[in-house]
Amino acid sequence: MQSLSIDRKLSNLPLAITMGEPGGINSEIFLKAINEINKIDHFIICDPSWIEKSIKFFNKKISINILDQNLNTKENYINVMPTKRNVIFKLGKPNKRNNSAIIESIDKAVYLAKNKKVSGIVTLPIYKKNLIEDGFKFPGHTEYLSYKDKSDSLMVLMNKKLKVATVTTHIPISKVSKSLNKSLIIKKINILHESLIKDFKINYPKIAISSLNPHAGEEGRIGREEIEIIIPALKYLRRNNINVIGPLPADTLFNKDNLEEYDARLCMFHDQALIPIKTLDFFNGVNFTSGLSFIRTSPDHGTAFNISGKNIANPNSLISSIKQAKIIAKNRQSYG
Repeated sequence: MQSLSIDRKLSNLPLAITMGEPGGINSEIFLKAINEINKIDHFIICDPSWIEKSIKFFNKKISINILDQNLNTKENYINVMPTKRNVIFKLGKPNKRNNSAIIESIDKAVYLAKNKKVSGIVTLPIYKKNLIEDGFKFPGHTEYLSYKDKSDSLMVLMNKKLKVATVTTHIPISKVSKSLNKSLIIKKINILHESLIKDFKINYPKIAISSLNPHAGEEGRIGREEIEIIIPALKYLRRNNINVIGPLPADTLFNKDNLEEYDARLCMFHDQALIPIKTLDFFNGVNFTSGLSFIRTSPDHGTAFNISGKNIANPNSLISSIKQAKIIAKNRQSYG
C-alpha cells in the first residue's frame, strides 16, 4: 500500500472498519448502525459492489464515497476504501472465493493502524472455518492481529457492567490445563493491568483472578493448578505492586452483588469469561484486543448465517464497538 501523509492527533483520525465475512450479517448491522455512528469519523474497507448491493437489498437511502489517498471522509455518506479483490454477494452462505478480500481488508486496516493513519480498527466477524481450510493458520482475529503486530495480546470482553479477560483463547478445553503456566499468567495480568491504566483511565486497577478448578481446587483436592501455577503467579505480581485478588472460585466470581467490586476479571479459559458476560448483556458486548500497538475492537458475536438477509440482526454490539474504540483512542492520547 502506498504511504499516506496524514498527521493528526490519534483521537481525531477516522476508524477503519473491516469487511469480515460478506455472507453473514455484517453489511446489515453496518447499515443499521449508520445513524448512530454517523458523527464518528470512520470508513469501511471492502469491495464497493458488496456494500452497494447491500444498500439495495436492505432498501437503504444512502450513497457511498470512495476514499482518496488522504482518507477524506464525507459526512452522511458510506465512506469506502476499496479492496483490490471483489467478493461474491450472497447473504446466508460463505464462499471461499471471498477469502482473499476478507484478509486484504484486515491487512489494510492493520497497515493503516500501525502507521497511525487511523485511530483504530473495528473488525466485523469472519467465518474461521472457511479461512482455515484455505490456509489461514490462526484460530481467529485475536491471534492473527497479535502475529501481524509482533506483540503479546489479551482478549478482553466488556459491556457497561463488566470487563473480563482470558488467559487462554480459542483452544479445546482438554488443552487448557497444559497451556497454563506461571509466566503466561503473569504476562496476561501485566497486559491487563497496563491496559486498564492506559486505555480505561483506571489509575490503581483491582483485578480478580479466577481459579481453574471447581471451588478453587479445594487446597489441591480438586486439582493442583491453583497451588502450583496460579497462586505463585499472583504472589509474584503482588510483590510488584499489582493489585490482584484470588484465585477465586469461578462460580462466585460474577455474583450480581460483587459486579462493581473489581475493575476487571481474568479467567483461565474462554467460556469461563464469555458465558457470564454474554448472559448479562448479549447485544452490547465489545471484544477488545489489549496489548497491541494499535486499538482493535469488534462486535462480540459471529457471522450469524442463519439470520443473514432477514433484516432482524441487532447492530448494538457493533455500535458499542465503534464508540468504545473512540473512547480508548481518546484515553490513549491523554495518557501520552
